[in-house]
Amino acid sequence: MKNSTKITNASIESAGLPKDAKQVIAEYIWNGFDAKASTVSMDISSNQLGYIERIRISDNGEGIAPDTLNYSFGNFLDSLKKGQPKRTSYTRGKKGKGRFSFSLFATRATWHTVVAISDQLMGYKLLIDRDTKEEYENSEPQPATASSTGTMVVLEGVFGVNAATLQSEEFVDFLAQEFGWFLHLNKDAGYSIQINGKAISYQQLIQETDETSFTIYSPEENSFVFKVNYIRWQYPIGDRYYYYFLNSHKVEVAKQLSSFNNNAIEFHHSVYVESAFFNGFDLSDMTLSTEGNLFSEKGQQIVYRKLLLELREMLERKQKKYVREQAVGVKLQELLQKNLLPHYSSSASDQKRKNTLLQLIQELYIADPRAFVGIKVDLIRTYLGFLDLLLQTDRKTEILPIVEQAIPLSDKERERIRKILG
Repeated sequence: MKNSTKITNASIESAGLPKDAKQVIAEYIWNGFDAKASTVSMDISSNQLGYIERIRISDNGEGIAPDTLNYSFGNFLDSLKKGQPKRTSYTRGKKGKGRFSFSLFATRATWHTVVAISDQLMGYKLLIDRDTKEEYENSEPQPATASSTGTMVVLEGVFGVNAATLQSEEFVDFLAQEFGWFLHLNKDAGYSIQINGKAISYQQLIQETDETSFTIYSPEENSFVFKVNYIRWQYPIGDRYYYYFLNSHKVEVAKQLSSFNNNAIEFHHSVYVESAFFNGFDLSDMTLSTEGNLFSEKGQQIVYRKLLLELREMLERKQKKYVREQAVGVKLQELLQKNLLPHYSSSASDQKRKNTLLQLIQELYIADPRAFVGIKVDLIRTYLGFLDLLLQTDRKTEILPIVEQAIPLSDKERERIRKILG
């Protein structure tokens, strides 16, 4: 049976679909996870010259229900809401419109899907040709021989990309960065992505993880539990760092810049906050005021502000831990290599003063790394020279109140600096 898709080349261009083969693949993988799959597999058939004969992307999700075809395949234009703010951190299936992105590098896409209808497994297929995108063809559902639901899309007539590209370390690394956080959050459920039978690994991208939870009460004494997953990445996975807000189904509904985007250190972090608090979230609820509120209702705003405060305090602890254990050592080594410290003789008194200065620099850097970032080399050298001169006088204890005028210190940080200054 042939059906109209109400799609044109112009609508494809204006739809915001990916223009890179690896992003197209990501679209189809997300389609699988959107259908509640736990495993998505990609199998590449190629000849000896590396030319791809077909690509199969299969999942064990719920399948494509026949009564949704007119919307997800037919009313392509109706699913596009112009001007709608984009608040997801990743490319998702977008109600099916991503299914048309195959035309970037393939001439035909065929979906074989098995879905549960009235407690019976039914299978059928859909087909779209690149040259006739204005219509799609589907067969009538028939009782399936498969033992479970799922979908497999077969891309044929592949051009512009070869097997080596889709089996390269670069492509696998792209998938790890795109889906690593999602696989990590669902690790207990055994979620995986496989390429030619081999599961991709994402653990190499993660330096540190932690899980915690907050319970926050609204003015009406309603309680909301927020499950928080913190990840510190080996490398930056984007140009900004965010809090990602997920509903109880682990679907991202919004994101907010974290409080540590301008710290000028290699603190590559993401924070995923899962809660039923976000279940009823609607983009129309967003006020995006100068306070950065995500909600217009006062009670929700209060809970949200308390949540942001908890998240900021947690990230501040994580950053200080990272700086103390790793970043400060790199910074001290940099100061030594660039000869930014005052000149010291080999005498015991000079070496003692040098160690005192290094300890002081360490504590100041941990308290606020920005104190040593974005400053010209000559100014840093002068700054450290003045500190060294004060350390040689009986007024060295006055360094602490001077520092506190520029850097906010915790009680523990203040006490450590006081001991250093002795």
